[in-house]
Order: sequence, then C-alpha cells, then structure tokens
Amino acid sequence: MVNQTRKNRYLITLLITISLVFLLEIFFNNTPKSVNAQEYENFPSSYVGIWEGSGVQNTGSEWSIFLALIPGPIDSIVGTIAYPSLRCGGELTLQKFTEEKIELFENITYGKSSCVNQGYITLEFVSRRKLNYYYKNQTGDENYTASGIVRKVSSN
Repeated sequence: MVNQTRKNRYLITLLITISLVFLLEIFFNNTPKSVNAQEYENFPSSYVGIWEGSGVQNTGSEWSIFLALIPGPIDSIVGTIAYPSLRCGGELTLQKFTEEKIELFENITYGKSSCVNQGYITLEFVSRRKLNYYYKNQTGDENYTASGIVRKVSSN
C-alpha cells in the first residue's frame, strides 16, 4: 500500500511538472498574432491553475482527471488534460466562457487507443476550489458522455 501511494504521488508530481512545462511552452512560444486583448483579459481567473479529480462515464466506468489551465483567447490552447488511470491526455482549446462556466475542445495527443478523441468539456464553477466536469463526444454519441468533479491543487 505504501509503495502504491508513493507511486501515485510520483505520477501526480510528474504530471504536474509535464503540464506546467507544456503550458509555459504554449504561453511563451505560441502567442497568437492578433489577440483581442479584452477577450484575453476577461478570461475568468477562477479557472486558472492545476486541477485533479475523477469522472464517471454514463456506462459506469470511473477514471482519474488531471488538468492545468492558463488564460487565453477563444480558439487558443489554454490547457492540458491527462487521464492517468487511462494513460492518455492532450490539449484543451477554449471555445467560450462566462464567469459560471468555460467550454473547451479536447484533442487527445497521446494514448489515443485508451481514450475517445475530440470531445467537448464544460467546466462549471462551483466554488473557488471546485469545478463540475462534463464531457460529451464530438459526435454527440450518448455512450460517450461523462461527468465528474475536479478540485484545485495549485494556482501557479
């Protein structure tokens, strides 16, 4: 049990590090050529940070969620997501946002055989440290819908 706990902590630390490096790379090297400054400034700061939790597919299967978000304009990559228990993950592109929720397009970039690729994630504000997570497949197939909760791990 102790070895499994250490292994889980190591995996989470590794995922946080990889996500932060990836996000910094995106932020500093992929700055859009024309950005509506007001749109960027209005990105709700309450969503920025590192989040972890779990989701449940409507079929009953449960899996872990780990995501990191930074502010950015519509149609730009604003985060990364990992599903450690499924060994897959990818990029999150901002579709739209309000103070109450943000909508993201998920593109799986690794472990594609383990996850459904190209779906929409809605993160709904519950509290300063908690978001509701909703997923639907791009095709709208009811077999690929899910929900869950993620909790803030870090703001930096």
